[in-house]
Amino acid sequence: MAKVIVVGAGPSGMMAAISASKNNHEVILIDRNEELGKKLKVTGGGRCNITNNRDIEDFFEKVVTNKKFLYSSFYTFTNMNLLSYLEQNGLEYKVEDFNDHKVYTKSDKSEEVIDMLRHDLTKNKVKILLNKKVVDIIVENDSVIGVKIEDGEKLLADKVIISTGGKSYPHTGSDGMMYEILRKYNHTITKIYPALTPITVKEGWIKNLQGISMQNVEISCKIKKKKIAIIGDMLFAHFGLTGPAVLKFSSHINKYIDENELELNIDFLPNISVDEISNTIRENPNKNVLNNLKGILPQNFLKEVFSILELTDKKANELTKSDENKIVESIKNMKLTCNGSKGIKTSQVTCGGISVKEINSSNMESKIINNLFFTGEVIDIDAETGGYNLQIAFSTGYLAGISV
Repeated sequence: MAKVIVVGAGPSGMMAAISASKNNHEVILIDRNEELGKKLKVTGGGRCNITNNRDIEDFFEKVVTNKKFLYSSFYTFTNMNLLSYLEQNGLEYKVEDFNDHKVYTKSDKSEEVIDMLRHDLTKNKVKILLNKKVVDIIVENDSVIGVKIEDGEKLLADKVIISTGGKSYPHTGSDGMMYEILRKYNHTITKIYPALTPITVKEGWIKNLQGISMQNVEISCKIKKKKIAIIGDMLFAHFGLTGPAVLKFSSHINKYIDENELELNIDFLPNISVDEISNTIRENPNKNVLNNLKGILPQNFLKEVFSILELTDKKANELTKSDENKIVESIKNMKLTCNGSKGIKTSQVTCGGISVKEINSSNMESKIINNLFFTGEVIDIDAETGGYNLQIAFSTGYLAGISV
């Protein structure tokens, strides 16, 4: 039996503590906050998108950074294993097949997940220390032997699992402090970028579209001749773009826009051709153009587009071919210049962290410091929205816990 300290009581830390305790280890779970799962509590707008119901093989295409690193974690503790675990612990969930197969609690309350994990921690005799900020790890002869607490207290252990998260949602305690601690001990911390975050747009007229929401659009760009395209819902904001499709898209372009501007193309009707839109515009020659387009796009959007194009609404038979082409181009290929993002404080996930080259993916142990393990967002791994990041947290936490 080993003494194990887990630093960070988010989903990966709680799962690591539970799986380690079930292997008959003495486990201490430490968190700087006054409660367990502070960030978990606010995920999914408080609904908590626990995982996704797709085949586990499909998860890899949803991972943006270092997907190969996750093979052992995902296959050791799959989404089906997680759902079985929820069932065994009495948590009812639902699968929203209409919503990208996302899995939520039946009650839409993230607190139920936290309560279930807390109950399992208690049942397995995990000692929980809250309001305790770890300010250093204790290393001797290239092996970790414990941690230092802010008040000067030292806690010794045979194994230490770091589950402190990244730099997103800093108000929940994940301020990236652990990166600096690990850098002292020769761990490489890759550059930190915001992931799953709203993006900013250079064009000033974007403010005129503020608050307009669009469904099933395609956002695309080219980076070094590679096309990146995401289809989904989006929302115009005074600063640029947000919404599910934009958040996903941001994770694929975040490293590029950190230093460069990027031309975006938005197709608001990806399933309707240019010719079909032209035919719709001309469908009723004696009706106004806005009227003809009413069935396929929101009127408030179309009115703003006409205003931006400096066009007045007129009957279809009075519209010039040149103006028709402008309307169609704005619908099928609106060009915008992305000049950044809203930053790490508004991002749902951190891109960057401890280099995966320095972690053994088969057990989550450091290749630099013996008996030191890592889980979740503190590692340089991130994925699109849809429950994939939480599955990464649970899978890596479980693997680290059974490996100590």
